[in-house]
Amino acid sequence: MMTFGELWALYFERHVKARLKRTDNAHYFYKCHGSRWAETPVPEITRGQLQDWIDTLGATRGQSGANRAINQMAAVINWGIRRGYFTGLENPCRYVDRFDEVPRSRFLLPEEIDRFRKALEQEPPIMRDFFWMCLLTGARRGNVASMRWDRIDTQLAIWTIPAADFKNRSEHVIALSQAALAILQRRAQDPVASSWVFPSKGKTGHIVEPKRAWARVLKRSGLDDVHIHDLRRTVGSYLAIQGADGFLIAKILGHKDLRSTAVYARLNLDPARKALERIQTTMLS
Repeated sequence: MMTFGELWALYFERHVKARLKRTDNAHYFYKCHGSRWAETPVPEITRGQLQDWIDTLGATRGQSGANRAINQMAAVINWGIRRGYFTGLENPCRYVDRFDEVPRSRFLLPEEIDRFRKALEQEPPIMRDFFWMCLLTGARRGNVASMRWDRIDTQLAIWTIPAADFKNRSEHVIALSQAALAILQRRAQDPVASSWVFPSKGKTGHIVEPKRAWARVLKRSGLDDVHIHDLRRTVGSYLAIQGADGFLIAKILGHKDLRSTAVYARLNLDPARKALERIQTTMLS
């Protein structure tokens, strides 16, 4: 019988490497959890074993990480079933209880943005511009890092991310503000010739994982519990605060499913505030 380790090797070679843009998430899963399941024949993996594993992970490594682990496990086994490696096998991950997760809603408040701005002033120009571009466009970190000059039209003030590079596998066009265009104009003066807006000496040719720079910014600004992705959430949050509806927020952030913008709905309080003011005018008159 095929072991999970053997199935994983096929999955990684024929699916992850062949079809997915990024391999790091899958690689991280097997690095952390592969030894637990590698020698176990897939048909012998039980729901009870998986439930115990996930319960332990939730208690020791966090509930979000536990959910990601079981979902990845399920994806691998489902792939094996679809490929016909197993006959009559029901995925044992199907009925494993996941943890309820509260969607992350952290975004930078006005005073925090000012602290963030001051902290960025002390960064090397390329990192300063990179983090600003994340905040000004609301784009994902990976897309900003791999931003190419040939996908930017400064006359139309747009940046096109091709479907192959975008999370939901559809082309996404981002409107560039004057502030974003100013950053691009500054980046274009970089003496290092490159097809990337944010070049690096690494094998990709562009910035990949700015963890150290982000840690410096957080320490310098005194901001707590802020992730790079929260810059994207900050854009969505202020759009909602200013009255943008879910369709516009989804268009700007590139969400296909409007449920992805639901976290911002709670911030659009202008209609509620105006309604309260109307009734209070009546009550106090």
